[in-house]
Amino acid sequence: MTADVHSRLVGTVPIERVARFSVPRHDPALVARLLTVPDVTSAVADALDELGVGGAIPGHRLSRVAGAAAICGPAATLRYASLGGDVGSNRAERRGLVLGDRDLYGLAETGDIAVVDASAAGDFAVLGALSARWAALAGVAACVVDGTVRDTATLREVGLPIWSAGRNPACGRYRLEAVELNGPVTLSGLLVRPGDYLVADDDGVCVVPHDAFPRVVEHCLAGLSREQELVGLLGDAVNLTDLVRAVRGRQIAG
Repeated sequence: MTADVHSRLVGTVPIERVARFSVPRHDPALVARLLTVPDVTSAVADALDELGVGGAIPGHRLSRVAGAAAICGPAATLRYASLGGDVGSNRAERRGLVLGDRDLYGLAETGDIAVVDASAAGDFAVLGALSARWAALAGVAACVVDGTVRDTATLREVGLPIWSAGRNPACGRYRLEAVELNGPVTLSGLLVRPGDYLVADDDGVCVVPHDAFPRVVEHCLAGLSREQELVGLLGDAVNLTDLVRAVRGRQIAG
């Protein structure tokens, strides 16, 4: 662990629960190129099918709560589990007093996506207004939460892009514990490893394995070029017969 990382950690998650202190990342220019693609998760989902990697999560399972309409970046991860017991006893014993999100943001680098797996921890919020402000200050590009969030009105004011499985005013404090940082997690059943790339918009969330990300970007950009050609033919056609003739002519010429 470098001195810079140490200075960013609060220490609420024991060091032995940090699986790794850095994650692999590609050139940020690849992210910028991919985000030029309209309806980006649809393009990425098609690329994942063609390449036989990764997977997509529909928008009714993980939906946008706040922030920009499309995001992409490498995952820094946090996994929660249930503390067990009751809130009163845990509060008295000072168990689960603070969640692990602050240390997640400390491990993340600018442009990373904070991925929180609270799927096995009960239906309690693991991210709210203070957490979102902390993440934004840390340079986190977005948060994707397989679990619930709260303080929705303020989250929208903060503007940090956030996707979640739902909303709940009841907090996970005294109910949950952070069991691992920067280890493998799941989002709606899909495996996410630190450094895998997440792409999200209003249609849902795609998980792209780290090593496949450059190929997925190139596949999406090639698909965009083909789509733009067809859009041009659609714009020039005066009727369906004219369009079909133009498409057939293009196929023959190609």
